[in-house]
Amino acid sequence: MPDNANIILNVYDGKRQLLDKAVKWSAQAIDGRSPDERKTLHFLDLSGGSQLLEVPFFDNFGDNYTIVVTADGFQDDAWRPVTVTAGGPVAAHILLLPNNGHFNFAGAAWDQLSRLRPNVAKMIRACCPDPTAAAAMYANAWENHSTEIACFLNLVTAMADMQLPSGKNPLDYYWNACWPQGDPTTADWNQQFDNVMKQDRIFCYVDQAILPDVQAANRLGAFSKEQDPGIWGHTGATESYKQVQFDVANVQLTFHGRDTAIFQDENHNPVQCVKIEPDIDYYKDLGAHGLLEVIPNAISHGLTDPKVVYTLRWMAAKREPHLPEFNPLYTVEA
Repeated sequence: MPDNANIILNVYDGKRQLLDKAVKWSAQAIDGRSPDERKTLHFLDLSGGSQLLEVPFFDNFGDNYTIVVTADGFQDDAWRPVTVTAGGPVAAHILLLPNNGHFNFAGAAWDQLSRLRPNVAKMIRACCPDPTAAAAMYANAWENHSTEIACFLNLVTAMADMQLPSGKNPLDYYWNACWPQGDPTTADWNQQFDNVMKQDRIFCYVDQAILPDVQAANRLGAFSKEQDPGIWGHTGATESYKQVQFDVANVQLTFHGRDTAIFQDENHNPVQCVKIEPDIDYYKDLGAHGLLEVIPNAISHGLTDPKVVYTLRWMAAKREPHLPEFNPLYTVEA
């Protein structure tokens, strides 16, 4: 049995690119033993986006490492568990946000969105009189409501990567984004927009046929039903289901069954819809909140921060080899 194991640590910036060689950074590897036994290894003066870390191998729970990364010009970030084995090196992927980072939506412009995320463009067009109006609304939204649009792009990207028992992803159903009518440059329009697009959730209408599909996913264990969703901040909700695939950044689909409407799809067919409130929680359960011990700067005490969701969901997807890289079409840059 070897005495040591190796971790290939890959560190990325807010553009999802490996850190530039000019960035100096350091890492800590905290083993998974009990608090009175565990030790922290320090790897200092590192550069380049990838480094090989040698750590002790225990052949027990001690091999579940927590990796914390600190870099000049970036916020600290961390991941656990990174479980080492005797069979060879394991990879860990950490994404760091730049200090005072801002959203760059260059990759999420309307033409790009329409080409790369046609279902998302369709849900915006569903509430607009014509494609030109949809493009104007969207451009105004990400120029003046960047945090809310980042939340929206996080959610639709995460939902597009999900598969329900029917074989569909949630966005394969009819959605209406419920953006307000009228001139998007007016104060009234922007106030109404803020009622449906939040920095931590969105409110839309969706074909009610999605509900039995989500309920089937719950029976199969892919979702967990939240009892009494109104108690947990979903005022007026009747049912709520949270994805359980990841330890962090799972999508929660909350339904307001008493709020229904009929819309026409692009073929002018009527669609019976129900109000839906998607959001993404940082952590799946209280146990996963242990990450708070090592990411003190990541979690705000207010509303869910879409930048934090961006990093957590990207790192979570990176651990799943069958999933595409989480790409909400924007980046976070200094």
